[in-house]
Amino acid sequence: MRTLKTSVVLIGLVVLAGCSSSKHHASSYIKQPTVCVDKGWYGYHLGAGCPSTTKAVAPDPAQERAARLAALEQQRNELADELEAARKQNEALNGRVSELERQLSNAQADREQAAAKLATMQVESGEADKLSSELTAAKQQIAELEAQLAAANQRMDGLESQLAERDKELAGLRGDLSAEMAKLKEAERGLIRALRPQITKGDIAIHLNDERLLINLASGYLFASGEDQLKPAGADALKQVGEILKDYPEYKVAVDGHTDNRPIGGALKKKFPTNMELSEARAANAAKALEEGGLSNAITQGYADTKPKAPNTTEAGRAKNRRVEVRVTK
Repeated sequence: MRTLKTSVVLIGLVVLAGCSSSKHHASSYIKQPTVCVDKGWYGYHLGAGCPSTTKAVAPDPAQERAARLAALEQQRNELADELEAARKQNEALNGRVSELERQLSNAQADREQAAAKLATMQVESGEADKLSSELTAAKQQIAELEAQLAAANQRMDGLESQLAERDKELAGLRGDLSAEMAKLKEAERGLIRALRPQITKGDIAIHLNDERLLINLASGYLFASGEDQLKPAGADALKQVGEILKDYPEYKVAVDGHTDNRPIGGALKKKFPTNMELSEARAANAAKALEEGGLSNAITQGYADTKPKAPNTTEAGRAKNRRVEVRVTK
């Protein structure tokens, strides 16, 4: 009996092996899940590939506003060009109408002379008929040109109205941008006063343009090599930044961590497998220092070496790339 059971089991295994390897049953096996290992995610996935854990980046309102302004500027320029072309067409039509009116006047004079000659029998009737026909054609042409001129004037009125609307909208946008720039300029002055020693030494740089206020802090000033914990001086500087920016709650603040392209090595690799984890940790700790200064809800993001400011071929270039940036936008 035991031998019979063993035989049955062996036969079953052979059949299963044959089914799994048979070309005719390629779709009959049970699909095994894919093992997915990604930053922040681990598990089995039955679908194709692995699910993405990439964070969606919210659109920058300042960039959207600048793009809207550029689009309106372009529309306004196109309308201005179209209006200028319409004005030239209007001038040409006016000139044509004037010429035809002059011809009509001459034709009327000729017709009157012909009528006078006809009355004295000094002109043939065929010549009088010809002059009358020319006079009728001239009147018809003038009527057509006057209709075209009326349409051109109407078109010009429409273009001028659209141009006025674009000018008004542009003025509003420029006014909004001017008001925002005034506030950012005020924040910039406060930061420069508070951080003047660090700015003088080159540890911190502040830049203001039409889109944002940027505070660039050198990584060497904030952190020890390969570390994510802030040095006391760096923490104090970020607290001062937070104390100033908290007075501008209508603006969004983002903290970005950046590194050079040298890979993580040695024992440090256990804590930070790649530069991405290091840049994220540094951004998070910088945001905590801002919060201690009174600024909350700062967004953090690590970029590792994906956004270098200088080539990574020299130590000076790599030092520029190792940084934390605090971006202030509307």
